[in-house]
Amino acid sequence: MSKIIVLGEALIDIFADEGVPLRDAKTLHPSPGGAPANVAVALARLGAEVSFIGKVGADEYGAYLIELLANEGVDTLYFVADPREPTMLAVVATPSPTEQHFALYTGASALLRPEELPQAVIAKADVFVFGSVTLASKSRDAAMKAGQWARSADKHVVFDVNLRPALWPDLEVARQTIEECVTLANIVKLNDTELEFLTGIKDPVRGSELILQRGVQLCCVSLGAAGYFFNNGSAAGHVPGFSVTVRDTTGSGDASVAGLAYQLSRLNRPIAKLGHADLYSAISFANACGALAATQLGAMSASPHLADVERLLQTDRGFQN
Repeated sequence: MSKIIVLGEALIDIFADEGVPLRDAKTLHPSPGGAPANVAVALARLGAEVSFIGKVGADEYGAYLIELLANEGVDTLYFVADPREPTMLAVVATPSPTEQHFALYTGASALLRPEELPQAVIAKADVFVFGSVTLASKSRDAAMKAGQWARSADKHVVFDVNLRPALWPDLEVARQTIEECVTLANIVKLNDTELEFLTGIKDPVRGSELILQRGVQLCCVSLGAAGYFFNNGSAAGHVPGFSVTVRDTTGSGDASVAGLAYQLSRLNRPIAKLGHADLYSAISFANACGALAATQLGAMSASPHLADVERLLQTDRGFQN
């Protein structure tokens, strides 16, 4: 049985030409993606036992995604094709290496239902990972129910805020829905913009305290190239980023979430009992995963392997406390 369960969307990213707005692109290039699917593949490349729960269309893209995840080593027993809708698509423009614009077209990924989920499998996994894109669709109830099962079983529940405003008809609805899921999780990852969206405070020190007050046990605030700020109530600090040549940051956050989930599954201890050294080491690992992903074009395809992450940790001063 897999130690880590990831639930959410798998899709095809349609990348426009680099360095120009979408309207000026002359060609489009399909690539596998979807934040949760990226996380699952990144975990498999790190050597984790990971299962993916999600839906794609009964079409060529759907068959391709299922086969791809399986070939990467992800358990796809609960990753199924549904003929009622096509596979989800995301058009991605990258006007600069650190800027992405998304246009998302939901499909079969919105068809997950709570009664279809493997409750016993979710409850027995060490770590459960999900994000907010699924919450903006009809799969919301399934994602939240799975999170409730995992939290009730006293497992690590990792929620990646990953706000995509274009998916939501009303940002206040987005805020309320995301806040509801924050209370289901014991580990929340978000960037400083998302922190301000949820708390009204962009400062990671004060903002993370407000997140912890909602029942979260570990708040991780991504600061981009500057690294992460972490806070679990008893230990807090800043973990610097790594110096790399950035080509595309599209999958960087997903790779870092995978790195964090991987480390949590190996520590196998309650979050409250993790000290500063434990958290610093785990988040340095997550930082390294994200940094390496940013050196490659694409999202899923950019996920690093364990040996590459360990090499960066050994050679870059960012690992030093």
